[in-house]
Amino acid sequence: MLKLFCKFCGLYLDMAVSWYDAELIGQKVEATGINRFWFQIKSDVPLSYDPGQFFTLDLPIGEKRIDRWRSYTIANQFDGSNIVEFIISYKKNGLASEYFFNEINKGDTVKLKGPEGTFVLPKAKDQRIVMLAAGTGIAPFRAMLQELSSQGHSYPSIDLYFGTKTEKTILYLEELEDWAHFVERLTIHVCFSRESKIPKTKSKLNYHLGYIHPVYLSQQKAASKNTQYLICGWSAMIDESVAHLMNTMKVSREQIRYELFG
Repeated sequence: MLKLFCKFCGLYLDMAVSWYDAELIGQKVEATGINRFWFQIKSDVPLSYDPGQFFTLDLPIGEKRIDRWRSYTIANQFDGSNIVEFIISYKKNGLASEYFFNEINKGDTVKLKGPEGTFVLPKAKDQRIVMLAAGTGIAPFRAMLQELSSQGHSYPSIDLYFGTKTEKTILYLEELEDWAHFVERLTIHVCFSRESKIPKTKSKLNYHLGYIHPVYLSQQKAASKNTQYLICGWSAMIDESVAHLMNTMKVSREQIRYELFG
């Protein structure tokens, strides 16, 4: 997931000073135009991070820093292995996209720094959590749900609303199915923007037609002071989500946190 600027704090989050070599150890097509990439960070000690944080990569795609540096949310929980996963979508003629999809090879090394970012799970365990994701914006929530699945949680409830185009573009489908079965007090909604029919397969996932906004508005009808709304997606999706939450549901701005990509 590409993230150049944090609109939430109004700052470029560029504070780390240590750079590490990171070797590409594998990649996999997750959906058309969306690939998963695994990097091994070369560090003598585990480089720990919280689910939802990101690393900045210095890619060999230009001379100036603004051309070379790209920040990607980590799509897996920290497990001590120094292996990190990024899920990246292809953008035609994008410098980073062309590098990742057409140039980089297994064994290639890039520079990496971090982790950085404050888009993490609430520390207050009495908070209900509502996650709104679109496309590769699922990345931070995937890392969060991995951790909650392995360690358990005491949040009153967790609701994930995931917007995607079609059944074939559901990212991390098998994991979503597992979490829907085994993570306590978790409900997952998948919203299709380009399907005409609900999939007939048996599933613990809740399928809906259309964009995610009408779905979470119908499900989350009233604002609650003990609810945190976490949003990750492109700019228009975030703007629309924040407007709906604040204007329609009367959610306080302090209850909304978001992470922009693209």
